[in-house]
Amino acid sequence: MAQRTVLVVLFDGVQSLDVTGPVEVFAGAEQHTPGTYRLSTASLDGAPVRTTSGLTVVPDGALADAPEPHTLLVPGGRG
Repeated sequence: MAQRTVLVVLFDGVQSLDVTGPVEVFAGAEQHTPGTYRLSTASLDGAPVRTTSGLTVVPDGALADAPEPHTLLVPGGRG
């Protein structure tokens, strides 16, 4: 199976569980079968975001610079 890129979009007001839950699943699959998934996170401008619970999450970069994803994950939240 070819490696698949999973891009998680981050924004102020995102639900942290909606980010971390799916990321853990894809990361676990990657650990079980290396080369399966490449995880990347991005915010609109590449700046850190604050979740609804007050956590700060630092993305890998800006959305415009993110790798083209096979899977685009847009988590829930108030943003």
